[in-house]
Amino acid sequence: MNKVTPTPSRLSKPFTPSTSKRRLALAVSAALAAGTVHAQQLEEVIVTATKRAESVMDVPLSVQALSGDFLRKINTDDIKDLANFTPGVSGNSKDSFLDTIAVRGITTNDFGNGGDPSLGVYKNGFYQGRNGAAVTSVFDLERSEILRGPQGFLFGRNSIAGAMNIISRRPTQGESDSYVDVRVGERGIFRIEGGTNFDVSDSITVRIAGLHSQEDGYSTNEITGEDFIQHEKSALRFTGSYDAGGALTANLFVEWEDRDQSGTIYRATGDGPAFATLESIYGDIPLPSDPRNVRIDGPRNGLFDGGEVFQVGFELNYDLGWATLTSLTGYKEHDYGYTEDFDATTITIFNYEQFQEGEYFEQELRLTSDNEGMFNWYAGVSYYQEDIETEFLGQQDEDLYCNVYWGDNCQGVFDFYNTYYDGAYAYVLYDYWGTYDWTPSGNDGLIDDWNRTIGDYSGWAAYVDLQFQLTEQLDASFGVRYNDDEKTMSQEVLTDRNQSLLGQVVQTGFTTPEGPVSDTQSWDEFTWRGVVNWRPMDDTLFYASVTTGYKQGGFNSFSVDPGGPFSGVEAVQGVHRPSSFDSETVISYEVGYKATHLDGRSQVAASLYMYEYEDLQATCGVPGTPVVIVCNTGQVDGTGFEGTWNFAINSILSFGLGMSWFDSEATGIQDFCGGGDVLLGDANACEGSPIPYIPEWTAFGTLDAVMPLGSGELFGNLSASWEDDSPTDWEPFNPITVAAGQRSIGSFTEVQGLGGYRSDTGWALALYVENLLDDEYFDQGVGITLPGSPYVQFGFGPSRPRTVGMRFTWNL
Repeated sequence: MNKVTPTPSRLSKPFTPSTSKRRLALAVSAALAAGTVHAQQLEEVIVTATKRAESVMDVPLSVQALSGDFLRKINTDDIKDLANFTPGVSGNSKDSFLDTIAVRGITTNDFGNGGDPSLGVYKNGFYQGRNGAAVTSVFDLERSEILRGPQGFLFGRNSIAGAMNIISRRPTQGESDSYVDVRVGERGIFRIEGGTNFDVSDSITVRIAGLHSQEDGYSTNEITGEDFIQHEKSALRFTGSYDAGGALTANLFVEWEDRDQSGTIYRATGDGPAFATLESIYGDIPLPSDPRNVRIDGPRNGLFDGGEVFQVGFELNYDLGWATLTSLTGYKEHDYGYTEDFDATTITIFNYEQFQEGEYFEQELRLTSDNEGMFNWYAGVSYYQEDIETEFLGQQDEDLYCNVYWGDNCQGVFDFYNTYYDGAYAYVLYDYWGTYDWTPSGNDGLIDDWNRTIGDYSGWAAYVDLQFQLTEQLDASFGVRYNDDEKTMSQEVLTDRNQSLLGQVVQTGFTTPEGPVSDTQSWDEFTWRGVVNWRPMDDTLFYASVTTGYKQGGFNSFSVDPGGPFSGVEAVQGVHRPSSFDSETVISYEVGYKATHLDGRSQVAASLYMYEYEDLQATCGVPGTPVVIVCNTGQVDGTGFEGTWNFAINSILSFGLGMSWFDSEATGIQDFCGGGDVLLGDANACEGSPIPYIPEWTAFGTLDAVMPLGSGELFGNLSASWEDDSPTDWEPFNPITVAAGQRSIGSFTEVQGLGGYRSDTGWALALYVENLLDDEYFDQGVGITLPGSPYVQFGFGPSRPRTVGMRFTWNL
């Protein structure tokens, strides 16, 4: 198969649906990381990451392109699975939260809904939003494009750490392009997806695609016998395209998904002073007999992670001759519910629930020049409006306050908490009774600390990117963007839902007796980017870039300003408001290399970067309370390397390799030190720490084989992804807690294989094995807790056991 010939101009023509069909038809849907090879050359992957259709090897960005065929081949479930095969991206987890995904070490640190994700997730260019709405299933995709580093010039919504753009398969006039893919396996696995095209007229074509997936759980609660980490979900997508061969083309996207699975699963390790404290009070607390099992009580409503998402997107392109006008109009709504047993024990130390509903509207207008000469450009304006309402529950056992916070037999105050929390709990109890003798109240002896937040967020942006062809080998671009964001948020504590006499002492610590308190704030920022590209040969690219990024500030969901004694603040409008945090900014420097060698048989891409974040948003504790909020750090410096190599060994074998290295140093982080100033007597004890939960090294590899046999071919794929261990908190650690428990989350290796037969008539049958080595690990965890704290060390998200299944595919 011949290699695709790039366009003559270094600055390719603007991307439009008509051009994309002609050009994308030339490229096989192959992953940058791994693709099936039938000849001596690797197929050229065409992407639209820069709003122009061009080879991924010509794009001066750190972008990883993964085809829909590759994502199906490795049994991808949702968008977070893309992290396993993208250098510089880590933190895949088995829930609908985005906060574990890190791009070059930067995560989304906000457990409420007053902030914004650091990773922008987009589908066909439309912004997907936050937890409960952004993490959707992967099915019937053309490809995905994962961009690392600040992205302020390619999408309507700004993204400070990176972007995932998921591109679904679009209908093609005159082609069936139909398929069905069925997967069955152990633990009741059944997954079916498929899609087909229909020509409505000579100019209108539609595509309908759907998915249904279900699986029984593999993590058993040894107390109740219930299985967790199961799911059942269904999705449907309708895509309509209009192309009459004239200046106007249009695409309509309508998608719905319903998801039902369990919330995050936490498993206690049994290590550390907190676990010893609980056993000294409650006696022996047995650990689960299996590393993947748990022993928990769970919330009243059970553990669930469910949501329904509906979205509509309309893309309009009009060829003006000198430029293409693109309009993107999107609307999305979602309902979401989530619960978890955070404490990982049979004692109700902290159960968490969240229920939210939201609506999102966006509009982007973009002009992309259509020149073959020395100068090209694109410019755009965008607007968004989001309305979101969320109810949060923090639940705790009243008896725990008696036994832990009061001490033995409910007499006196536990010495450490009286000192560390400045007598806050003693104040609460004495205020109610005037004595430390009490009896737990009704509601099963549980404290239900409910609060509600309502957010009204909007913003607009304008951007322009100018591109200059300086010589035949040298070109450069410069862009600037202006962002303006405004947020109004209200908080209300729902005291009528709490029957405990202790009041709101779990996660809010204040009341709103006169109704919600609210505030409005705005942020604005200019960001810019400069890129220089040098192509000494047709198949070689060197680039260097400097990019600045910005993420607006926001409001905390569990605290007010001004504060006061925990559970002693009555917040009223005009005096109090939701506490807030400021925007964060970054400047990022990157140099990169991309080249194709050996007549198209080898593709290499590598990048080296460093950045400096100012006022990075991260979670911290409120002194004297158990409340966790978002604060701004001082400065975080990061350095890293990312690289991929794809090679076609011969007409039968090909492989892909990828790796990343990352190092960071944080200063001005006293608020994030995990109590270092109290325990170590040094307010600067954690200065210079690396970012927690980020592995220093990651790597992946794939091996593909295709061999003709009869009227078809044998095919196989072996893939593996690996993450190094990572610290669980800011360093250095207190010597007592270091000796008592783990300091890091262990490394893991995930290996899977697929092999089968594909007929020339279109059907294929294969056997697959996931987690071939049956590696036991956790997605993440907490290894260090303060002495006397009831929150034990745990790991969450136990790994899926080795799983065997069959796949049947039929392509027309």
